Amino acid sequence: MTAARIFLLFDAFVLTVYAVGFFYDPALLGVLVDLELNGPNAYTEIFAFYGGLEIGIAAYLAWSALKTERVRPALVFFAFAFGAAGLARTVGCLVYGFGDPAQPIVAGVEVGFALGALGLYRRIQHDVT
Repeated sequence: MTAARIFLLFDAFVLTVYAVGFFYDPALLGVLVDLELNGPNAYTEIFAFYGGLEIGIAAYLAWSALKTERVRPALVFFAFAFGAAGLARTVGCLVYGFGDPAQPIVAGVEVGFALGALGLYRRIQHDVT
């Protein structure tokens, strides 16, 4: 259980740092992935999705790490969310290609962490109270 809680808290921290970066400078996404931001809607979208959603996910993961009965559902959520992101990123790389190795590396990290979450989920006994 301790490893699962550390995993969730670590990921909450990483997502918080990621979110704060996009709150501070939404244009950072354009720099990181070669994306043109053509107006206020683009900045608002990044601020909301990459800032707001990520901070919300971080809060959920941290909150889940605090109580035993919330750890397993949080691990499943993490596996679905980041597994899907990694698989979609992989398909995107196959369909559209990639300009540098960052996209396949991030896809591997996302899928790897999703599999790690599932591994931790399986290690925890089913009858937690």
